[in-house]
Amino acid sequence: MKVITNISKIDLICFNLALLPTLRSTYVSILIVAMFVFGFICCKNGFPQTQNNWIAILVGSLGGGFFGVLFGVAVSMISILLMSSSKNGVLGEHEYTISLEGFHEKTSANEGLSNWSGITKVKVAGSYLLFQISGYLFHIVPARSFNAKEDFNEFVSSSMEYWQNAHNKRVN
Repeated sequence: MKVITNISKIDLICFNLALLPTLRSTYVSILIVAMFVFGFICCKNGFPQTQNNWIAILVGSLGGGFFGVLFGVAVSMISILLMSSSKNGVLGEHEYTISLEGFHEKTSANEGLSNWSGITKVKVAGSYLLFQISGYLFHIVPARSFNAKEDFNEFVSSSMEYWQNAHNKRVN
């Protein structure tokens, strides 16, 4: 089964926005930054003495954690967008083929086969099918690359089946 798509910078933004809320690391990062904010406030002002002060500092710390991570995501996205181009194979035309052997990607810059057993995860996030190769390395297949929603769903189903068979897993 084969699909040809054109990955743009908008796809990278939409993919990241669809993926971030699904990652546990997003919430862990918010809590870690919130703990640092809490520690900073307590070092600077001392521990709160009233219930209202505790609530204010905890809410402020969580807000600081959220906005700190949001700032980090924005900086990360800007750097990804600046480093991505068709010359390095991130943007532009991608030909993806799935088969029993694995997930094959071909661009103007590279060509490779990822065996199903080497793929960490296959899942849908928003309107993208994601093939997670490692921690933060993904191949994305936009649903818009298919003529009909049924074709996208068939590509998703086949990909999931190949991946599940290689990992002996059933994912709902």
